[in-house]
Amino acid sequence: MKQNLSEKLIIQKLELQQAGSLTDQELLLMILKSFSNLPDAKQRVVDFFEQHIDLRQLKFFVPADWQQWLGSPLAARQGNLLCEFAERLAKRPKMILGQVIGSCQLGNQLVDEFGLYQQEVLIVLLLDTKNQVMARKILFKGTLDAATVHPREIFNYALHYPTARIIVAHNHPSGDPTPSTNDLRLTKRLEQCGQLLGIALLDHLIIGSNEYLSLREQEALK
Repeated sequence: MKQNLSEKLIIQKLELQQAGSLTDQELLLMILKSFSNLPDAKQRVVDFFEQHIDLRQLKFFVPADWQQWLGSPLAARQGNLLCEFAERLAKRPKMILGQVIGSCQLGNQLVDEFGLYQQEVLIVLLLDTKNQVMARKILFKGTLDAATVHPREIFNYALHYPTARIIVAHNHPSGDPTPSTNDLRLTKRLEQCGQLLGIALLDHLIIGSNEYLSLREQEALK
């Protein structure tokens, strides 16, 4: 969505509130102006948001991308450094084995980890009777459908541990966590296999770029 990026109005907004009140576009503009003093910063911001979903796409930029986008070698270096600083600041510990988890906590964490992946991955978490995480693993990569995701491999992994329940999660590179027909079909197959083996499917989470969807919460699981 295009905005009227008026530096005067943005500064007034900052004086009345905090930086957290700025939109992504306003924040990016002020960073470019403050750190790089690019004369065409507004156009650079417009160019970025015409091609990318949100600011997190910057984490995938390589030096050539920065140079192509900002033009100035100095601005490119400064942008790269600033992005790396923000990335390190935002890092938080990954899921700790033995931690008790719920779908909300897990979903938000997986959005941070896999929300912007350009390739589909399927993650399996093994839980004990107290819903503590015993192990987790990426079991499948690529385009996930009934032909590539085999319940036998998921449950073979689960049977190597005293697993009481499993949670599976996979990402949608499109960014939209809406379940597909294949997603629902896979969920039903895993639920049925789990019932036979005595290992319950606690949830199937679909990870989007900004949010997740729980098929348990959507009542696709009994």
